[in-house]
Amino acid sequence: MKRIDRRTRMLAAGLRELFILGEDYVSMVACQDEIDVALLNALREAGATGRQSGELAAQIDINHRHISRRIQRMNKRMEQEIGENIIEKHGHGWKLIPRLRCDFVAARRKAEE
Repeated sequence: MKRIDRRTRMLAAGLRELFILGEDYVSMVACQDEIDVALLNALREAGATGRQSGELAAQIDINHRHISRRIQRMNKRMEQEIGENIIEKHGHGWKLIPRLRCDFVAARRKAEE
């Protein structure tokens, strides 16, 4: 089973450019609880500018010291799944990678059709 999982992940990583990652898939893989989902949604809403840890903490009502740790865990789970981080540090803030923002928009348009 582990070899099959590893090979599947390797194939998925190789075909990454052809896949559109929807919000449901990213939430299922990266998020462990409702706070992670809220964090992902807050970053999606922030757009290309992103948000600082304090702003994110105030929005989802948790301690600002926990933001970085949660983001690192989410990135680790996505790194294991698709070989790529989904959230990046930008200055003093955090933002979703541009590819993921485009995928979310494309997936939403596809669902609306």
